[in-house]
Amino acid sequence: MTEAVAKARNAKASMYRTLVVAAAERLFATRGYERTKIQDIASASGLSLGTLYSVFDGKADIYAAVHAERLGELFMLTGRAMKSEMPAADRLLEGNRVFIRWLAEHPDYLRIHLEGGGAWSSNPQRAEAGLVQAWHRGIDLMAHVIERAMRDGELWEGDPVVAARLMAAIQQVFISAWFESGMKEGAPALASRIEEQLRRSLFRSKK
Repeated sequence: MTEAVAKARNAKASMYRTLVVAAAERLFATRGYERTKIQDIASASGLSLGTLYSVFDGKADIYAAVHAERLGELFMLTGRAMKSEMPAADRLLEGNRVFIRWLAEHPDYLRIHLEGGGAWSSNPQRAEAGLVQAWHRGIDLMAHVIERAMRDGELWEGDPVVAARLMAAIQQVFISAWFESGMKEGAPALASRIEEQLRRSLFRSKK
């Protein structure tokens, strides 16, 4: 196989994966994982079942790919915000704003994430391995910034990991209520309300 042929084949496989992930995300959000059939995903993506199986092993593999794709995007954005040159406390709040804005822009994935069950503050030990790794990565990222903000005197002293879990719990409560009410409120207003609660719970100053 020539290099040109290999590149063309890889490009086609990448395109197929993109189509399948987008279609599966919509179906998982509207029907749920159990009620979504592999044939439904193939049809919604405009591919034959054989073509779908050329890039994915099955429904579980597709489900994992949806999470990997979306969480990869999310971590890239929040990680950039929380690793900036701003003071740690400001980075923490900016990360929250980026997180809320991204979820508002991806309502299908938000529905999948919320309806998947489980508390965001708890280790999802029984979940797919990629989700467990993502949970640890998210908590570790928040805990690292929180620890620095504690050293700076901006946050109450304590266990940074526990504080990160508390932050995740606060986000889930507010986001769940917002989603259940039809997401009528804009993302900036929601982020502001969450920020206010974070200041009450974690910050020495509520300003």
